[in-house]
Amino acid sequence: FLSFYPTNQRADYAAYKLGMAHFRQMRLAQRDQTETRAALQEFETFVARYPNSSLMPEASARLRETRDRLSEANYLVGYFYYRQKWYPGAVDRFKSVLKEDPGYTGRDSVYFYLAESLVLGRKEAEALPYLERLVQEFERSEHLVEAQKRIAALKALAQSKASGG
Repeated sequence: FLSFYPTNQRADYAAYKLGMAHFRQMRLAQRDQTETRAALQEFETFVARYPNSSLMPEASARLRETRDRLSEANYLVGYFYYRQKWYPGAVDRFKSVLKEDPGYTGRDSVYFYLAESLVLGRKEAEALPYLERLVQEFERSEHLVEAQKRIAALKALAQSKASGG
């Protein structure tokens, strides 16, 4: 339909349905993300081509869900690396999640485990800004209390290093 009638008044509906066809076939974050990438591409195309469509709220919501699924898949790989104590791999994966999807709804976990990976990789100074962002951006997070404790410990460590201790 979109190939033959791209200017039809219902082209936005067809484009939305195309995105939804891929969306419904998305797999869990632990599985292959081919359909998720296809859904993302279709929803991004929809948003670019039909900014005044009445379907925009639904398409935007689905776009966010799709991005979250891809980011969750990358986060889970980073978390696997963290659990396996391969901190350089975890750091790279967590940083890529933040770079590729700054609006990811699970950023609090990414900030926390990125900071933890940096601390365990002996890069304490680099970890502090991520913990502070977690505390600033998230009023409610399962990692909030632990992050605040870690911030205090890192600041005390930095202060003792600065005073020659």
